[in-house]
Amino acid sequence: MAEFNRVAPSALRLYEIDGARAHEEVVDQIVFAIRRGLLQKGDRLPTIEELAEATTVSKPVVGEAVRVLREHGVVASKRGVKGGVTVITDDVPMKLLTSRGWRKAALTELVEARRPIETMLSLLAAERATEEDLGDMRKTVELLEAAALRPDSSFLRFDHRFHYQIGRAARSEMLAFFQHRILSAIAVALHEYGLFHEDRDQVVETHKKLLAAIESRDPDQIRKATDHHFSTSAGSFASIGQLTSDGGTD
Repeated sequence: MAEFNRVAPSALRLYEIDGARAHEEVVDQIVFAIRRGLLQKGDRLPTIEELAEATTVSKPVVGEAVRVLREHGVVASKRGVKGGVTVITDDVPMKLLTSRGWRKAALTELVEARRPIETMLSLLAAERATEEDLGDMRKTVELLEAAALRPDSSFLRFDHRFHYQIGRAARSEMLAFFQHRILSAIAVALHEYGLFHEDRDQVVETHKKLLAAIESRDPDQIRKATDHHFSTSAGSFASIGQLTSDGGTD
């Protein structure tokens, strides 16, 4: 009878499992809707019953998700016939961007995963974007440029909003979902860097170039623009490494 070697766990590249609870998945779906602009400040969420039916979970699970969002200041609840759950901010706290149930990844891994996904989303957006989609992107780039002069987190929010709008315009739900998970992880990893160290003028320039490429609907221009976007990001990550080695960031 043949003998088989016992395979070591390290050889299987297993990763730590952080058991996701159902209400956390509901929270993430609502956060996704907010970050991609499907839910905006002042919008009312569907009813608890409607959310439960759409996500195939129980009403108590949805209620727990709403409670978490309320405790983090994202939504407010009001009782009565004219009540409901209302979005009160589109500035989602970092704590809610930490996805559970996915393996933790190094920044280099996140960037490697992001590049092909965002390149494909940009190519699809060029094929499928409506004038309304393009108008939304133009407005966000204008907001991004104005926010570059303010020392707050709005710049980071508009930066990611632009990429979420590309995901929406691409009309590819699965790719947009993976983009969301990667962008959320990057937002958490680079929050301090984005607030205090990022070259904001460079970020605005790369976003303008990518928008112009998508508007041209020329695949070659889009590939050049995404290559430029990620090559400038590579320089930023080198800066992060330097800051870390100097003790400037965690």
